[in-house]
Amino acid sequence: MTDIHIHLGRENGRIRRLHGVNNGPVCYGSLLDVTHYYKKAGIPLVRLHDPNWPNAREVDIYTIFPDFSRDPADPASYDFSRTDEYIRTVLETGAKIVYRLGVSIEHTKQKYYVDPPADFAKWAQICIGIIRHYNHGWANGFRYQIEYWEIWNEPDKPVGKTNLMWGGTWEQFYKLYGTAAKAIKEFDPSLKVGGYGATSVKVKSFMDGFLAYCRDHEAPLDFFSWHIYGSDLNRFATESRYAREELDRYGFSRAESHLNEWNYFDGDFKTIWLPENEFVRRGVFERMKNHIGASFVAAALMQMQDLPIDAANYYDGQPTALFCGLFDYYGVPKKAYTRSRRLSSCASTPNARRRQSTVRSPASMAAPEQTTTERPPL
Repeated sequence: MTDIHIHLGRENGRIRRLHGVNNGPVCYGSLLDVTHYYKKAGIPLVRLHDPNWPNAREVDIYTIFPDFSRDPADPASYDFSRTDEYIRTVLETGAKIVYRLGVSIEHTKQKYYVDPPADFAKWAQICIGIIRHYNHGWANGFRYQIEYWEIWNEPDKPVGKTNLMWGGTWEQFYKLYGTAAKAIKEFDPSLKVGGYGATSVKVKSFMDGFLAYCRDHEAPLDFFSWHIYGSDLNRFATESRYAREELDRYGFSRAESHLNEWNYFDGDFKTIWLPENEFVRRGVFERMKNHIGASFVAAALMQMQDLPIDAANYYDGQPTALFCGLFDYYGVPKKAYTRSRRLSSCASTPNARRRQSTVRSPASMAAPEQTTTERPPL
């Protein structure tokens, strides 16, 4: 059991809208649509990564720009049709977007798109072509004013000798990030550019190398993104503070900290997908979706209110995903959805204030209580 203590006499400012999600309200080619529930919950921010699985990966670079030999300056080199439709459905919920520039995770033995692009500067120009289309009306595009552009996802995630998200070296990723971030900011300084969707801030050597590269090469870093999957609530406090401290230490005190993938998970990623583990697998994901996962979601949303986290995105919002605890496969809301909707209602209440809290979870009951503190607004 997790103990949560609310200190009614200690006020910590207004309730913050940290109940963002990953991916939009439609799946199965828009056959299943939970837009009305997104609106009722007031989902504030949708990050686009691995969308609409198991259909086409609508926001990936190779989906939009399928032939890398083509000219990024030529509108005919792009196919925006599927991505246009997907982004339209997201924006119709009223949410803002974090657009992940890169590729989706590849679980297949053969990897197709996770290797570094052959030409980093050209890849950056493709990214700018996408931005021009959605923000500047280029190529029969739109003026959506998408602010957040995230470069890649989990390049620090090795599985044995194979990385599911990045097939190059760490140094190659740092260079790709720097090249693209500089090009995007030069094209439109008003945009917020960041990355890298860290598997965990515990992969310290990768994070140190990345932040040092950005500092030494003056690569823009408007936000730093990182992830948590687990069952220990104390991680939200310790890892968010560590991320903030490291950003400050490397000179990025103005960079926002985005926990843009998180969920309850009490399994072992190394073994859960093995043959004959199907009953273990079912148990893990059913707990994510039932009252256990919902209780964790409620506690995490409360705790994050007073942590140095500027934006957060639960994984996942689309109703077909294994990791979605908000809806079942039919689009029916689960208990975790009601927690998010209640937070939205509280945040929308005039003069709503939050109270300081302390949280202790069973995985670290021997540890001292973590008293939450608020980071001043950016």
